[in-house]
Amino acid sequence: GYLPIDSLDRKKKIKELETDSQKNNCTQLFIETPYRNNQLIKDILQTGKDETKLCIAVDITAPSESIRTKSVKQWKQGVIDIHKRLAIFLLQA
Repeated sequence: GYLPIDSLDRKKKIKELETDSQKNNCTQLFIETPYRNNQLIKDILQTGKDETKLCIAVDITAPSESIRTKSVKQWKQGVIDIHKRLAIFLLQA
């Protein structure tokens, strides 16, 4: 589902999801309103542990489809802009 709108609450929830993922050896899936995608990514990169895996799947089944999985540390090395594009996020600690 959706994470909280407020940045502080969202960062807290990201930490909770990351902890739960590590504790239960599972992947957390969530979505965001397309116009808030870039802010969500920014919060994940600020909050997540470097070794946590983040998959960002954009425009699934469309010609512009992109599905990439990298560690948080690797995502920090390049800027991704998916503003106003349909996306799903998968987080695995």
